[in-house]
Amino acid sequence: MSNELHITSLVVQVLPQKMADVRQEIMTIENAELSVNNEVKLVVVIEGETQRALMDSIEAINAIPGVLSATMVYHQSEVLEEGEE
Repeated sequence: MSNELHITSLVVQVLPQKMADVRQEIMTIENAELSVNNEVKLVVVIEGETQRALMDSIEAINAIPGVLSATMVYHQSEVLEEGEE
């Protein structure tokens, strides 16, 4: 098990007619959370044990039909102390 925690936030631009479908699909991604949205943009927060796990989730979001772009705007990584999760 990794002793790191990675957190990233994304701004996801979406075709307005696909917003409901994109929101529903993002909510199925493990460790992804919708933070803010309007008619064409979502803010998504993703947590993971590795940077690769985050990149896999970002790639999955980019592949959703109706997503125009998913741009990382924040990334934090920290080493967890023993017993922290």
